[in-house]
Amino acid sequence: MNLLSLLAVSGLLFLIGLAIVLVRRQLLFILMGIEVMLNGAVLAAVAAGQYWHSAGGQVMGLFIMLVAGSELAITLLLAMMSYRYLKTTRIDELNTLRDELSQEGELL
Repeated sequence: MNLLSLLAVSGLLFLIGLAIVLVRRQLLFILMGIEVMLNGAVLAAVAAGQYWHSAGGQVMGLFIMLVAGSELAITLLLAMMSYRYLKTTRIDELNTLRDELSQEGELL
């Protein structure tokens, strides 16, 4: 594949991920959209590195995948905690940052 077609595919991946982030309200779907966007960025970096015969694109791709994995682990933990305490993962219902404790010290 040539550089232009790889960049077109990476741009399409990025746009699909952006559409998922903008349309969906569930936290897990937003995470999937962000991952699709990051995969588009990785594909563009690797394609550019391949075009210029440089390993920098592949190194950048590995770094982006490392950051994406870390981001995914932390966000999945936050989603699990929000579901455990608030019984929802919809982001329009997660707009309160206040803590209300019951008499026993548990979150309400």
